[in-house]
Amino acid sequence: MSRTASLAAVNAKVGKLNSKLLKDNDYIELSHLKSVKEIIGYLQNNSEIGSQLNLYDRTYEVQYKMRQYRKRQLEKVSHYFSGDYRKFSEALMSEFEIVDIKRILRALKQKELSDFDLKKLQVEESFKLTEDSTLHSFINSLKHSRYYKVLHAYENESDDVILFYMEMNLDKLYYNSLVESSKTLPKKDYGSVLKLVGSKIDLLNINWIYRGLKHYNLLPEELINFCILGGNKLKYEDLKKLCYVENVDGLVEQVLNSEYKFLFDSENTDIYMDRRLRRYLYYLAKRESKKGNLTIGKYLAYTFLLDFEVKDISSIMETTRFDISFEEKLKFLARSYKGSEV
Repeated sequence: MSRTASLAAVNAKVGKLNSKLLKDNDYIELSHLKSVKEIIGYLQNNSEIGSQLNLYDRTYEVQYKMRQYRKRQLEKVSHYFSGDYRKFSEALMSEFEIVDIKRILRALKQKELSDFDLKKLQVEESFKLTEDSTLHSFINSLKHSRYYKVLHAYENESDDVILFYMEMNLDKLYYNSLVESSKTLPKKDYGSVLKLVGSKIDLLNINWIYRGLKHYNLLPEELINFCILGGNKLKYEDLKKLCYVENVDGLVEQVLNSEYKFLFDSENTDIYMDRRLRRYLYYLAKRESKKGNLTIGKYLAYTFLLDFEVKDISSIMETTRFDISFEEKLKFLARSYKGSEV
């Protein structure tokens, strides 16, 4: 199949999948509900994702099933790809494996494995675990994978930083492989990747540098070491400049003069930074999904929008459990409603 025919088939499939995403009004209805059980009932009656759920599922079971659903939806598209597109799709899908590894590492380190249904830790089912598994034995089982090197290097770190180092390096590995796999794509497709994935990398880096400066007082060398390369606007020299500012105020001043000024141009930065980051990417993906170009932009936008659907449903469930008001629930969603623009 030619590139044009392949992308036409992908865009047609993505169009059908997009039509099954929840609408803005669904999130209004969900946010009015008073229990997780009511939320599941609404999803069962009004969405495809709800068909995967049981009315009596606990929150963690719902989240697990939604992760499975998201993976299956993306697999429905990935088989249309071949060659460099297939390699890029595989790099994108490796997110599920990396998230599984992070969940397993955290459970093993916190010695909570016996409290979990082992199967609920992973979507990929690639890793063999028992209640006797340890952090060392699990990492050793990855010896012939690309994950071993980045994890083994931090096995002897102190308890307060070991998970942080491992998770940060897994994230770097994921985005680096995604960026590298996109470089062999045609120019227009690479442009779509740069706009969406590259912008996400930019925002993750700013978020990391801000928190590293404000909460951990990290040295510039430590900050730059964990930055992810391959961003849309922020190249290595830009990141280095941000990492070597004298203080948080210096960072904020530089970002306020950039496209990403929205992160700092209003109050409650610490509380809402992650939400502002997601909201920017959500609307960026929405715009990309409406374009008629024969690029992988529509596919990539769908991966973002589906991820935000799962996260917003999870957010509504969590805020409902804690009896948070309707107005406050909306503030935690990726999409914007009147009164939730903070």
